[in-house]
Amino acid sequence: MIVANTHRTIGGLIAIKGATVSQRMIDSLTRSRVLNSSDNVETSHDLDQGERKRKRVPDMAVGIALIALGLIGSIAVYRSASATVTVVGAASNLERGQVLDTGDLRAIHVSPETAQFFVSASDAGSLIGRTVAIAVVSGTPLSESMVSSASPLAADEALTSAAVPVGNIPANLAANDKVRLVLTPDATITNASPPLLFDEIVSIWAIEQSADLSSAVIVTFRGPLRLSLAIAGAGNVRISLVSE
Repeated sequence: MIVANTHRTIGGLIAIKGATVSQRMIDSLTRSRVLNSSDNVETSHDLDQGERKRKRVPDMAVGIALIALGLIGSIAVYRSASATVTVVGAASNLERGQVLDTGDLRAIHVSPETAQFFVSASDAGSLIGRTVAIAVVSGTPLSESMVSSASPLAADEALTSAAVPVGNIPANLAANDKVRLVLTPDATITNASPPLLFDEIVSIWAIEQSADLSSAVIVTFRGPLRLSLAIAGAGNVRISLVSE
């Protein structure tokens, strides 16, 4: 009887042990399947990470493109700023009426956009012997409007200005034109002399639009000193354009 009980106990242990081994094998297979399946299934976290990576790629491309454009723009601005053109400028302060010589001129560098308004370095020789029309500060680029081809005033010459009605001026009248003047007396003066043709040909020095007189133009004549007296005594001036 003791032997039978012993056999039953050993058989039970063997059965329990067998069941335990079987359960372990089942658990091992189950874990293996879970692990294998987890390798093939993307979680929501993995999907979010992938989406972020895909979004980051175009963002980086846009950033790189903007940086490249910025570098190109900076290079273009630098080249534009560093590019200059040489023009003629005043080497010292120039007085109105001064005759230019080589010592009065020097090279000045300006931007290509503004160079078109000034005398280029290659044309510097054309300024020698010409007269400065206005006072110029040292270092100022020179333009054609700042100089005149006219020679300086002689001892018996003067510049005389008069407000001339627009209807008394020939069309397209310009500086350096040669003209004859008809001086009309003031109509308010009794026993005034008849209109007088000035006996000499004079030249136009400058023409300016009057800010106060819309119907008149300020004309400056270059002529003998007595022209000033003749214009001062006249009530009106009429200009006739003539040839040399």
